[in-house]
Amino acid sequence: MRASRCRLIVAALAAAAVLLLGLAACGNDDDGAGAPPPPKTERDAYTKWYVQQAVDRYEETGRQATLDYYNNEASTDDQWYIFISDIDTGTIVAHAIPSRVGTYSADNVDITGHAYGELLFASPESGHWVDYVFYNPQTGTGGTKHSWAVSRDNLIIGSGWYEDSYPVPRPTKSEPGSYTRAFVEDTVWFYESNGQAALIDHLNSPDSTDPLSVDGQWYGFAFDLDGVVLAHPTVPENVGMTLHEILGATPEGLAAADEMVTATEAGKWVDYTYINPQSGVWETKHTWIVKRDEIHIASGWYESG
Repeated sequence: MRASRCRLIVAALAAAAVLLLGLAACGNDDDGAGAPPPPKTERDAYTKWYVQQAVDRYEETGRQATLDYYNNEASTDDQWYIFISDIDTGTIVAHAIPSRVGTYSADNVDITGHAYGELLFASPESGHWVDYVFYNPQTGTGGTKHSWAVSRDNLIIGSGWYEDSYPVPRPTKSEPGSYTRAFVEDTVWFYESNGQAALIDHLNSPDSTDPLSVDGQWYGFAFDLDGVVLAHPTVPENVGMTLHEILGATPEGLAAADEMVTATEAGKWVDYTYINPQSGVWETKHTWIVKRDEIHIASGWYESG
């Protein structure tokens, strides 16, 4: 009798253990989805949590509903926002900065020359970190961004956090190529914060600051998709002229003008001969051009000989 009772007790305890294990397993199925987010002071952990919310939304509601949600500024959270890229087309399909949507980003490089686009597009399903210099819409300037990105189907879903200051060391004029890219990137960020009309006014004034429109041999200028100059701080008579009219005195100049209008969001170098405003002589100009929406933004450095 006593042995039978013991067997019953043991069986009951075993059943209870199985039930508890089953409940624990069910609880783990959520993978912490119902748990509160990490504090924002733990920026890596918070970024991963924030991206996971976007992944969960995608898996629950589908592609279009997810894109609609994250193409709305209301989806941002302080410095955090979701960006989503389409692997098949190489374009951004959701972003807190509207001008980024639809742009080709698979081969993007930052102002230091770091090719971060291909790293983002190579993100695995398990996710990885990609660091690069990028515009911070909260501060209106650039900073080192640490992005966590994961792949789902044909999408890359990511977000990141920014260092508190501009990356150090910033390129100097002793590195003219890198300095030119930084000069253009500052102007691009001004455009993304203030729009095209404000940018044209900014660049058409040689005294503009934050960012500078003119800095020694460096100056920013802008032209539309047809090559019509919209802004030029050092040669105001260029405004309204086409690149063909300005550079077309030689076959090399015409070829350069044709190359300049083909620059993409990823940026492009084009070389031609032009007057250095500092020396007053014709020199080889190396111009870096970046396309944004319906405008090209450019600057360059000069090389004698």
